[in-house]
Amino acid sequence: MKILLYGDWGLASTYLNPVAAYIKYYEPTWEVGYAGDYEKPPDTVENPEVVITCDELSGAPDAPLKICIFHGMASKGQSFSTARRENFINRRQDYAVPSPYHRELLLDLGVPDERIFVSGLTKYDNFEQRILYAPTHNPKLSAIPIVKDRIYEIPGVKVHLHMWTRTSEKDIHKQFRSYYPVHEDRENINDVLDSADTVIGDMGSIVVEALSLGKRGIQVINPEWKEFYKEKGIPDNELERLPEIYIPKRYGLVVTSVEELLEAVNIAPIGGASKRIVEWIKAKS
Repeated sequence: MKILLYGDWGLASTYLNPVAAYIKYYEPTWEVGYAGDYEKPPDTVENPEVVITCDELSGAPDAPLKICIFHGMASKGQSFSTARRENFINRRQDYAVPSPYHRELLLDLGVPDERIFVSGLTKYDNFEQRILYAPTHNPKLSAIPIVKDRIYEIPGVKVHLHMWTRTSEKDIHKQFRSYYPVHEDRENINDVLDSADTVIGDMGSIVVEALSLGKRGIQVINPEWKEFYKEKGIPDNELERLPEIYIPKRYGLVVTSVEELLEAVNIAPIGGASKRIVEWIKAKS
């Protein structure tokens, strides 16, 4: 297989080089060449079977299979918009898009489904999400009744349960911890909190703590939360000023279902983009 990586400008190497590295390691019999704007004249290939670019209007030569892998997730009023609809539809190339959302945009523009696949960004090939899920124990405040065991649909998530969820013999806590066979079985999780990029919680303290540390905090709202505060005698006009209510609304992300949570966390694939591109080449060859 002859692969030509074509850079229309210097920034392209950020996205094309990870593909080259993956192919050279996992497909050593494939020939990889370069053309276009690189810092020094690179090795090229004659009569490539596949040309990979990261610009939908690339000046790359034709080949039996051309793939645009994009160079970011924004449109800048061009990519993924009607400004380039005709180019997207009429240019003979496939599109490795950053996320399912970007795929929907191209479908809405009229690009045939068989020419689009979700790869993620190749520059993220060696990245990973570091996500901590730390729900509280109170049945009316906790994210557990909403999320249950579906939290494991998030790759690599670390789960930390409240002390009472982990140790209490109450039926509700036994039920809660039954959803989480894999979790951090300790109280002090400062190391996990420190390393997390995203922290998922509820009306407990963890989301507010995460936001204070400059992390992404996602609060899962239990539909019974107001009942808890009503039982405590907190007047309605005071609720919006409580830190666990005001701060996540102001600085974080608030979701009301597990579907919203998973959508928020899984905006785009992280890692493995070059592998998906190579799999697409094999399927199309």
